[in-house]
Amino acid sequence: MPIIIQWVDSCSGVETSINVYTPAGPLVLLSRQGVVSRADWVPDDDGIYPQDHEIQRQFQHYWLNADKPIHLTLLRQGSAYRQQVWAELCNIPIGATLTYSALAQKIGSSARAVGNACRDNPYPVIIPCHRVVSVSGMGGYCGHTAGDFMAIKSKLLDYEALFKP
Repeated sequence: MPIIIQWVDSCSGVETSINVYTPAGPLVLLSRQGVVSRADWVPDDDGIYPQDHEIQRQFQHYWLNADKPIHLTLLRQGSAYRQQVWAELCNIPIGATLTYSALAQKIGSSARAVGNACRDNPYPVIIPCHRVVSVSGMGGYCGHTAGDFMAIKSKLLDYEALFKP
């Protein structure tokens, strides 16, 4: 995903939520003064309504044209190791996948540690941990190996497959 991220180390102010619609369902971004501090899936979209917000508009354009970049300011989180894994996730092109073990090999780590960092990703879709799969199947998503979150992962991968280079 061509997301251009500006990282910041802190943010303050009143927390607001921004509803972002994706081909896999609604995602709620939590923001403080323009800095996104978290993203969470909403498996049941009851009560989630579209908003007129610049970030929502950028995502709408992106889902129609995957080459259109999205510009976001994100709160830096996690350990140096997790940040390393998340940076590598951002290098996986849309329409492609990489196994946990292949990603681990790239950074000199273990597949389990990579999986744990993917599970702890505070920015699903934005940091595309859904593009990491097991050598024997889909693996997990957001700490789940069945249910709504795996359906979300499958929908994202199916949609992004339309944009394979």
